[in-house]
Amino acid sequence: MQRFYMAANSRGTSKQQVGRAGEYFVVAELNKRGAFAVSFAGNMPKIDIIACDSDESRTVYIQVKTKRGWKTWHSSIVGCQPMLPRDTENNFWVFVDLGDTNGNPRYWIVPEWWIKDNIYKTHQALLKRHGGTRPRNPGSTHHSIDERRLEQWKDRWDILGIF
Repeated sequence: MQRFYMAANSRGTSKQQVGRAGEYFVVAELNKRGAFAVSFAGNMPKIDIIACDSDESRTVYIQVKTKRGWKTWHSSIVGCQPMLPRDTENNFWVFVDLGDTNGNPRYWIVPEWWIKDNIYKTHQALLKRHGGTRPRNPGSTHHSIDERRLEQWKDRWDILGIF
């Protein structure tokens, strides 16, 4: 047991621990604000949290992206495409920056249609700058998301419509 403890600490916090911490912080924030929220540890594709308002008349589905000390969040171009705003959005991404262990997390709440559209357009611009081919690793589906792209969504809990 001691050997495992030492090995885990020598590598620092794992990506899974960071991701789980982000989910727990979002659930806590939602409950603190008056919603009912629960996270899923299982295989819910693209859904980490389900939350609803106090009278259970509106339910939203949330995917959480968490970073700690990294410059960008990590995502994929898979499933991203040009999208228009939806009249009623029930799917959101919450980006969490845990920062260091002494600070409070920071949040960006983004409608799913917007982030999928943004990822698509940003990736297409990258391809255009490089003659239609992704540089270095043409087959990669990885996509990084810089905090500056999400500025307008900082602390936008209101868009969830569950408070």
